[in-house]
Amino acid sequence: MVTITWNHLCNYCQHPIIRGKPTIMFATDKPLLLGLSHTTCSPTKYNLGRHQMIPPDYLSREQIAFLIQFYPMLYALPNALTPNVALRQCMADLLYYYPLSMIDPMKCLHDYKEMHLDEPFTYVGDLEADYIGFLAKVQKAAQINPVDVEFNFP
Repeated sequence: MVTITWNHLCNYCQHPIIRGKPTIMFATDKPLLLGLSHTTCSPTKYNLGRHQMIPPDYLSREQIAFLIQFYPMLYALPNALTPNVALRQCMADLLYYYPLSMIDPMKCLHDYKEMHLDEPFTYVGDLEADYIGFLAKVQKAAQINPVDVEFNFP
């Protein structure tokens, strides 16, 4: 298994990452881990999914496999210009707090609903069922396509 940690070269500037908050980059059009960069090297790369590590932090190979599958599925959901954007927003909230959000993934959904109580809710379908279904699809894809890399920034 490959463990990526401090002194790994940044994909953009090719300098070692020795401090700060390393950023893991994922493709958004297909399930693919693109690499690691300094936080300052990737902010203009809008076509990438980014997960910022906050040391000390560790992501197991199962968590990385989940994220690899998660990003393309997230970007395939309806965007902000459509009325059915609620599922994408819930998933973005889940991703923001990942991996802690996976302890109780339903909390993200309930928090989202509470925040938007005053707004007209225009989601077509059952948001809770779609939320659970989305997570199940990502988890199944992650189990079918495991990876052999972990990130450890002690």
